[in-house]
Amino acid sequence: MKVTELDIDTRVRDALVRNGFTDLYPPQAEALPVALSGRNLIAAMPTASGKSLIGFIPAVDTVLRKGGKVLYIVPLKALASEKKDDLEKFSDLGINVMMSSGDLDSDDGRLADADIIVATSEKADSMMRHGSKWIDGVKLVIADEVHLIHDPGRGPTLEVILTKLMRKKADMQIIALSATISNAEDLARWLNAELVTSSWRPIPLKEGVYYNGEISFDDSSSVEVTLSKDSVWDLIEQVVTIGGQCMVFVSTRKSAESLAVKYSDKMKALAGRELSDRETEILEGDAETTSVGKKLSACVRCGMAFHNAGLTYRQRKYVEDSFRNGKIKCIVATPTLAAGINLPARRVIVRDTHRFESNAGNVPISVMEVKQMCGRAGRPGYDPYGEAVLVGKSYSDYERLMEDYVMHDTERLTSKLGNETILRSHILGLIATGDADTEDSIAGFMNDTFFGNTSQMYGIESVVENVVDFLEDREMVKREGGILRILPFGKRISDLYIDPKSAVILRDAVSKITDGTDDLMILHAVASTPDVMGLYPKKNDFDRLSGLATEYQGCFLIEQADGDDEFMFESFMSSLKVAVLLGDWINEVSEEEITQSMGIGPGDIRSRVDMTDWLLYSMCEVAYIFKPEATKKIRPLLTRIRYGVREELLGLVSFRGVGRTRARVLYDNGIRSRSDVISADTGQLSGLPKIGPALARSMKNQAGGASWERETPRTAEEEEYNLSRMAEEYAGEKTDQEDIQKQSRISDY
Repeated sequence: MKVTELDIDTRVRDALVRNGFTDLYPPQAEALPVALSGRNLIAAMPTASGKSLIGFIPAVDTVLRKGGKVLYIVPLKALASEKKDDLEKFSDLGINVMMSSGDLDSDDGRLADADIIVATSEKADSMMRHGSKWIDGVKLVIADEVHLIHDPGRGPTLEVILTKLMRKKADMQIIALSATISNAEDLARWLNAELVTSSWRPIPLKEGVYYNGEISFDDSSSVEVTLSKDSVWDLIEQVVTIGGQCMVFVSTRKSAESLAVKYSDKMKALAGRELSDRETEILEGDAETTSVGKKLSACVRCGMAFHNAGLTYRQRKYVEDSFRNGKIKCIVATPTLAAGINLPARRVIVRDTHRFESNAGNVPISVMEVKQMCGRAGRPGYDPYGEAVLVGKSYSDYERLMEDYVMHDTERLTSKLGNETILRSHILGLIATGDADTEDSIAGFMNDTFFGNTSQMYGIESVVENVVDFLEDREMVKREGGILRILPFGKRISDLYIDPKSAVILRDAVSKITDGTDDLMILHAVASTPDVMGLYPKKNDFDRLSGLATEYQGCFLIEQADGDDEFMFESFMSSLKVAVLLGDWINEVSEEEITQSMGIGPGDIRSRVDMTDWLLYSMCEVAYIFKPEATKKIRPLLTRIRYGVREELLGLVSFRGVGRTRARVLYDNGIRSRSDVISADTGQLSGLPKIGPALARSMKNQAGGASWERETPRTAEEEEYNLSRMAEEYAGEKTDQEDIQKQSRISDY
């Protein structure tokens, strides 16, 4: 089918043709007429089969022909950024694309001017809780990676937001894009959608198992591999030698790093290269070099890389971009990389099919997760085929992998919503927005969810009653003659989008804050909430943690656990370790020292800092309700946590491009305020370590502005962007388009 045969606005058709896109893939040809007819659609197809375009074309057409807004929901922030970039290729048609994935305590009113809004499910739900008026103008919702509805972390929110939208706007169209799943019919029935499934891919994908020098594929073909003592390297070397790229999935961060380092010297002979100063700065950790960054930089020089949650945003993005343009030949990654980001390779190697879980030991990972990894194989426009290879350690292991994964269908999608802990926040949100005002109407909402459509809902009434009891006991809602009324505390917590249990911990902690409360105690209270992921205390942590627990005995803002209850004690120490990390961070302990002393990665620091930033803000809001005077102890911690500085640097980190390390350099060299920046010579500033001419000029411009004032703290993404731009300007380098292979055409989406 030709694109010219589609019933779309001529401007959209012309834009596609200009981009060299004339022919539809078979799955697109089947799904797009359904999507363009206005009917709800589920497109369940393999990775790289062109699913994204099934969303993009109706989205742009909806804006141009129907004058409606489009909400494009994705599960991850990284995916939101990728989809925004893709959709902006249509901006010359006058379409305004905006992304919203940050501040959860906002209706994001600026989106009223957007035609297409790309948002995570959490952000979309938050905006609905804030009563964003622009949502009334949404005519099309696209739910990308909708199969993640089975994920215990992300799934329930996606399920709730889709249910809310369907109940709120009966005439709204939904297009859900999914990987191939065994019970797509259940999703289609829930969304009242037409189902289009396909196993077609533009690049053929073969899945198989490697054992004893041979890969046996699911199509009965086989490939011999030169046998050495290291089977994974044999598989990598074979494909890189013939011009392909490789991705290796392992179960732990430590394995990802160690394997990449192990293979770097061997890869150097095949793909070694020099890095620019700018590239080295990004990889090693920008202003703060860390051992993890040095390790990553050394690997990348050899054409290898590792990718895991321990890396910073800029490091991960550099690795992804360099893999796309062919400069990195092999990435060793944890499974998080498989979740939707467009990063295909010639050959995918799945080394580990088990992961360690604290309550169960080593457990097999799901078939769906393995299939997601396998789906990364085969890059349209570059690879003639894709190979996904699981590694067998023995013949019996070979048989298990072939039977349990390669030849097995994915598990059926199941809802994770019917859980009391998960429902706390969502039920509070329903009451706060008026979507439900009785326990029966909450149960009615549940009946309309995927959970309600695929289960008998046995016991849901008692679960709802227990949650409402919890919310009423904590003075967030009130029962009045069978009607549920939201109370001010509950409304504020719903808007803040935090777990009601976290809110109770923050409220109780606020009530105990005095002028003499130590910052560490406030940080520990925040770290004790369910919203902040703890850090498992290791043997070498216990001396320091036990010493602090003894030193601050009687001063903690939450109940101090003793050693009699092993679970509670471990949880307490886990939270204390996070608090110690945060305390070191705001006292300007270097990232390198923190990562080394605590056995974590730079990304672990950033993830805890970002979440603590939000929880401290929430704590301040709770304090305004219950104990306003406590805010004077909490508020200074907000900017200190954001930038990791002592109080004397707060004015300097307000300058764009100046982080904690550069601020300390400025301060120690006598540049301590805006007036110091104004009076300093540009040459004097640029001569300071880590400053340079570009940042010096920028600081002078910022300080000299008539309307200068301390800016609102920036989001992590904004800060990363600013630092990246500053690094580029400082190095005086621009991207050399001739060094980058052609990017995927719009037809490959």
